[in-house]
Amino acid sequence: MFGTRQWHLRTWLIWLLCVSSVVSFVVIGALLFLVRVPQISDETRASLQVEAGDLSGRSELILGALQTQLELLGVLLASNPEADVQVALERAVAHGGAFAAVYQIGPGGAIVRAAVTPAAGKGRREEVIGNDLSHDPLFLRVRSRRDAAWSDKYISPVSGAVMVGVGVVAGKSVLVGEVPLDYILKTLWTASGRSALMVSILDRRGEVLADSDSPTRVGTLNLVGEEIFRRALEVDLPVGTLRLEGQAFDAAMAYSKRLDWFFLVRTPSGIENPRIASTLDLGIAALVGSLLFGLLLAPVWATGVARPINAITERARQVAEGQAPGEWPQLRTVELNDLSFDLARMSSVLCAREQELQAIFDASPVGIAVLDPQADYAFVKANQAVGQLLAYPVRHLLGKTGRDLGLWEDTDARARLYMALERDGLAEAEAWLRRGDGRAFLAALSTRTLPIAGQLRTVWVISDITELRRIEGELRELNAGLEQRVQRRTDQLNQANAELSSTVQRLQLTLDELVRAEKLASLGSMVAGIAHELNTPLGNGVMAVSSLRGAIATFRNQSEQGLRRSMLNQLLEAMTTGTDIAARNLARAAELVTSFKQVAADQASSQRRSFALHEVTNEIVLTLRPLIRRSEVSIEVQVPEDLWFDSYPGPLGQVLTNLLSNAVTHAFEGRSARRIRIEAEALASGRVGIRVADNGCGIAEDLLPRIFDPFVTTRMGRGGTGLGLHIAHNLVVQVLGGSISVASQPGEGCCFTIELPRKAPVAALPA
Repeated sequence: MFGTRQWHLRTWLIWLLCVSSVVSFVVIGALLFLVRVPQISDETRASLQVEAGDLSGRSELILGALQTQLELLGVLLASNPEADVQVALERAVAHGGAFAAVYQIGPGGAIVRAAVTPAAGKGRREEVIGNDLSHDPLFLRVRSRRDAAWSDKYISPVSGAVMVGVGVVAGKSVLVGEVPLDYILKTLWTASGRSALMVSILDRRGEVLADSDSPTRVGTLNLVGEEIFRRALEVDLPVGTLRLEGQAFDAAMAYSKRLDWFFLVRTPSGIENPRIASTLDLGIAALVGSLLFGLLLAPVWATGVARPINAITERARQVAEGQAPGEWPQLRTVELNDLSFDLARMSSVLCAREQELQAIFDASPVGIAVLDPQADYAFVKANQAVGQLLAYPVRHLLGKTGRDLGLWEDTDARARLYMALERDGLAEAEAWLRRGDGRAFLAALSTRTLPIAGQLRTVWVISDITELRRIEGELRELNAGLEQRVQRRTDQLNQANAELSSTVQRLQLTLDELVRAEKLASLGSMVAGIAHELNTPLGNGVMAVSSLRGAIATFRNQSEQGLRRSMLNQLLEAMTTGTDIAARNLARAAELVTSFKQVAADQASSQRRSFALHEVTNEIVLTLRPLIRRSEVSIEVQVPEDLWFDSYPGPLGQVLTNLLSNAVTHAFEGRSARRIRIEAEALASGRVGIRVADNGCGIAEDLLPRIFDPFVTTRMGRGGTGLGLHIAHNLVVQVLGGSISVASQPGEGCCFTIELPRKAPVAALPA
């Protein structure tokens, strides 16, 4: 039933106790280990410092004896240079001695006496006498310091082997003793006391003179680049880390001034540290012991815990199988006792709920039955509604199949239903069934196969839909007639819609014609105003020319009687006055014509160009001056000269013309002081605000929300079309790319506010 492996409670508790013990020990041990490891490392480094200092001191004592021996020979040689000291030199290099060779270097740097080991032979002693060692570092150091000194590792001029030399002063000469590296290594072992620590001796060049761990490092390993070696030259007893041949070490180094050598003491670091390794081994041993103890103790403890739980489990199994569980156990453990009490209460609740569900099942008005698919779908359980539908007692149905009861009118429908049920696990169908009394009915079957109490069962939900299908058939017939009526009504609506669309198109054409007529009327009004305005300067010009003609005629008549200076003066004065009057009036007429031409060109062509707002505004006001003068309206224009546009001056002029004409026509009825104010300013958003305000009677509140709609006017039938503000709104929004709004209070005038971009968008201009 379960996909994972199951365990007995006792086994699980045993494992739980063991694992918890091990995990607890591992966690605590790991924490202690992590705390202890740094402490051990610090203690190790401290002991390494002490050991390095002790090793340096002990080595100085051991090797200092050799130096003292050589110094005694030097004193002997210095105090009695004529004495035969050859015997003393040869005794120093006798068998078992520390020196491999002892030789005296004279003041000039040549070897004057020498003693070698018997293994080298007496012939070798004769060969080295006279060799020039004037440039030998040890010789130069001893002679310059006038004190004993030890050398780095070098090739012996006597034996040709790798040696370490010690030199002392012997009067005016220098006495040198060569010590083999093997002796240095023995000295190292003796000085270290054969401890577990690894020690090395290095010269000033960082080369290894002796190593207790691996003699092969002598002559092959150089530590001059290591941080601890560099620090040893600066501080006393430095401590740090060192990496040799891939292994990490904790190390300390001591410098011997007497020997001029470095003593390196090291031990593996990290987990390879002997103290850390022993601590880890001890922890592992304790872990194994804890695990063994847990394995011995866990079964006893687990058995005691599992016994009461098994008793509760047994009672729960009896409840699941439908048996009376008997008395539930009373336990000492609070939690288990609560569990026993809760399970007892749950079993009683389950029994009550089962009885409740059975009552609901039996009382359901819908037929519900449970069938066994493995027994040819025999009835296992059915409610009273199924018995009433099939006209059988419920007990008569149990254990019988549909074939046994002769239930199916159409066996093919039965086969299709069960095939879909076996394929998909659920199926729905409508089939004719026969009751026990022989009557047939149309049944709606909804079936589903699912596991119930560990066994596959098929649940039937069955209902009689004979009457429902009859009503649906009648509705379908009714709907068929209804669809025909709906189709006829739809055709009528489509026809009406087509007629309405045609009417809308005609209205749109009419609106366009009215808009064009409004524009032409505005242009005609402007032409009439310009003609009236031109009448005055042209009349004055004609009068001036007529006066000139009369003066010339008078001069001609008078000149026939004799020409006088006074006549010429009168003629010149008359001509000057007449030409001045004619020139001024003709200039005024030319200005009016130029303004009219610019306004007319802009409004006729709607060309895009750069223009100054104050120029367009002044031209519009100039062209409307006759209308304004007749209406006794004063106009104030406050437009800065630095407001430039890249836009359409024609549509903008049309907007201003419509607003001014609308104000003159509608705003001042019954008013004496009539003023219109035009203002403009640059806005923070980079746009330009234009306000056209009047002190007229304002706009009624009911007209204000639809003031820009077409055909909204208070003078319908008296020359008003209601298109002026509608045209202005469309030009501002669609052509100039701006917005227009109005604010008004009845009796307090109104103010139209226009916001325009300095650069108009590319717009599709109306024709």
